[in-house]
Amino acid sequence: MKNVSEKFKALGDPIRLEIVRLLVGKELCVCDILDAFQVSQPTISHHLKVLKYAGIVEDSRDGRWIYYRLNAAALAEMMLVISELNKAASKAERARTCDA
Repeated sequence: MKNVSEKFKALGDPIRLEIVRLLVGKELCVCDILDAFQVSQPTISHHLKVLKYAGIVEDSRDGRWIYYRLNAAALAEMMLVISELNKAASKAERARTCDA
């Protein structure tokens, strides 16, 4: 569960969440991602490093360019956790732990 919590933690930053949104269905290099933000290249690189460390994005080198893409397996793992929580929430019962 710790592995999954690190993924959710990585998505807790608005810039990283937007980077993930940008990567849906495509691979982008840092320069393409940078164009969508008003922050420095080192800042974007830092956010990509956090996402990569959490396993949310993967990269591949093509010459001098590094392209980033979403890790479908990591997102599926997160979706499974959300699905399980949603099922449990729909069956929630009041727990009687206090003396009445």
